[in-house]
Amino acid sequence: MCVNIALWFMKRAAKVASSNNYSEADAKEVHTCLRTAAGIFEYVLDKVSPHLDSSKVEDWHDCTVPILTAYKLECTAEAQEVTVARAIELKHKPDLISALTHETSKLFSDADIALRECDVEYVTKWRRYLQVKIKFYAAYARAYQGEHMLTLDKCGDSIKTLREAKKLYAEAEGLCKQYAHAPGNSVGEVNPAKHPFFKRLGSIIELRLQKSERENGFIYYHKIPEELPELELKATFGLAAPIPFEMPAVHPIFTEEAYKDFTVQKTPPPKISGSDKDDLPPAKETDIGGDTKNIDNSSGCVIS
Repeated sequence: MCVNIALWFMKRAAKVASSNNYSEADAKEVHTCLRTAAGIFEYVLDKVSPHLDSSKVEDWHDCTVPILTAYKLECTAEAQEVTVARAIELKHKPDLISALTHETSKLFSDADIALRECDVEYVTKWRRYLQVKIKFYAAYARAYQGEHMLTLDKCGDSIKTLREAKKLYAEAEGLCKQYAHAPGNSVGEVNPAKHPFFKRLGSIIELRLQKSERENGFIYYHKIPEELPELELKATFGLAAPIPFEMPAVHPIFTEEAYKDFTVQKTPPPKISGSDKDDLPPAKETDIGGDTKNIDNSSGCVIS
């Protein structure tokens, strides 16, 4: 029940984010929904999962530690994406955005690592999605670090960092193609590489790299270093965290005497053979829509 409620909060966040008139209030609701979902997954992971019968794991493989951990980390990372989008829209300092996107990439990476031990039949497409986000936000972190380096008159470091951002962005594009063809369920045609938020990063990297190389040729004449500059390891603020969840207390009317008054007749469960289970078709989800082609803002951000 808790897992289904958490999944509902994820779907609610996606539904709200798909609005063509996405407002600040919508962003706050998306952020809260994802943090709430993360908190519920964390509760199930810590308080419920340890009590499940490990001998019947095939009956609840969607509630195993790796799956619940991945869900919690993904929801936290996606909540943090709202903060990233907000920071970009408000034109915060590039070093802050670099640190925040670096932390976001690490969250997606931790979620991907959690799924390594799972059956590839269930998690291949999910892992490709996480891997796209890992490379994408790593490229973002390097792009804004490169801009920050230029403001510090470290043009050689800026060029080195932006070249790394370009490489990471190309890797993310390759993973987008793998994601599109990976086995697994998806709603409609999903191609992250066509999203404005993704496409605009390529232009940002290219323009900043050209600027750094041009200024280095005219002004700085700095040598390009062999080693990449280290990224700031921790953002100073803006990091998302799960909202703690606890099951509500049992209502006072549900006493032992009240339960004794229930006379529901016990009926045997329906007999389902193994072949019947295998023949169940996958659930069909309705595309929630949303305009991802004509987004009128500087970042192209729509959380979905």
